[in-house]
Amino acid sequence: MKHIILTIAIVLAALTGFAQEEVAIEQYINQSINQLYIDPGWDVRLIHADTDSTYRIAIVTTEDFVALAYNVQLCNLKDRTLTILENTKMPQGTMVEIEGPMTFDMIYLMNRATVEADKIIAPQPEQTNCRQKSIFVARYANLHIRNYQIPNQDCLSNIEIWDNAKCTIDTISGDGYSYVTTYNTSDFQIVTNNLNGEIILDEYDETPGWHYQKKDSRVIKNKEVNGEIVTTNRRKIWQHNFNVWASFGYRWGTNPPDANSPLLEDGTLSINVGASTDFQLSCRWSLSTGILLNANRKSLCHQVKYEDDALVVVDGQEDFKRNRLKSYYIGIPVVFNYYLGKRHTDSFSFDIFCGRLIGEELRTSKDATNLLGLTNWDGENIKNTFNPWKLEVGISFNTNMLGIFHGIRVFTNLLPEYKPGVTSSEIRNIGIEIKF
Repeated sequence: MKHIILTIAIVLAALTGFAQEEVAIEQYINQSINQLYIDPGWDVRLIHADTDSTYRIAIVTTEDFVALAYNVQLCNLKDRTLTILENTKMPQGTMVEIEGPMTFDMIYLMNRATVEADKIIAPQPEQTNCRQKSIFVARYANLHIRNYQIPNQDCLSNIEIWDNAKCTIDTISGDGYSYVTTYNTSDFQIVTNNLNGEIILDEYDETPGWHYQKKDSRVIKNKEVNGEIVTTNRRKIWQHNFNVWASFGYRWGTNPPDANSPLLEDGTLSINVGASTDFQLSCRWSLSTGILLNANRKSLCHQVKYEDDALVVVDGQEDFKRNRLKSYYIGIPVVFNYYLGKRHTDSFSFDIFCGRLIGEELRTSKDATNLLGLTNWDGENIKNTFNPWKLEVGISFNTNMLGIFHGIRVFTNLLPEYKPGVTSSEIRNIGIEIKF
């Protein structure tokens, strides 16, 4: 036993004798820094110091690597942007210290960068546009902040955390608020929330063929209940997003019983163009609404003309020409979406569209043998033909898995197609649309 103890003592003594002391290779910057970019390879420590604009930057290494550290180009400073360059010479994970006022308009961690900060202060509203990105954590990067302060209630701190990155804040405080966006498998954690303002957290998942799709949105806010501060975590209802979309479809409808009716037609092409915004009702349900322009084109079976505010069949009375009827509606769509999975890539929808007629037109071909080309058709405004109101319901399956193709919709109208008195039969139709 004595021999074992003696051997351990000799080994420890030898290790102590060979231990290397840490050496700091320092340089100083005596000007303000607006943005901080950090490339990978270093273990960066941000140390807050209450100075005006002086920064100490140091490579902390052992005596064996001192000569190598002196020859390393550590950083660049241009236009008030400090960039810590990628470590390609020193051992991976060599520590770099940046000491100074940790108040930057933007901190940008490149892919796989590692940063630990004792304190970071978000800039005051008068210093910068507080709606730009404040902290950006790129893929596989790691940011740990012990104390993050957003001092001013008018200031918004924007934080973005990308795929497989991690951002941990031990304590967040101040009177401002923060907008946090996470992508895919990133990790965002707050241990203690002392922020008086809101933390708005949006989570996105990557989807095949459609890059990123929002899967969740919620608000984290402190409030006082019975004299105690509690943190509420509620979903954000309005998503603050606007979508532009289009669909193309075909309608089949009933025809007038009179075979000589000027309204006898083969079918209707339909085009919709809309803009909408979303309201998250729950994890599975959302509501979309906005504005929609609906255009329809009917190819008539008979040759007609418009006279005395009515369509009249003129088959065989003049040179043969083809006719089309066009109608335009503008209105409000209301869509209820049910998501099939947590990723919100697929959903079923039920929609109602209420529209007002804004135009109707009779188109006549110049050359009946040529059905293509805009210049081949003359247009004539008509009135008192189509129903001034449209009420339509539909169901659809939606997906973001197929690129530009977003879904398929089946629909029908609940009101007669034409204005009362134009035809004695209540013509309705059913259609199918492809959504883009």
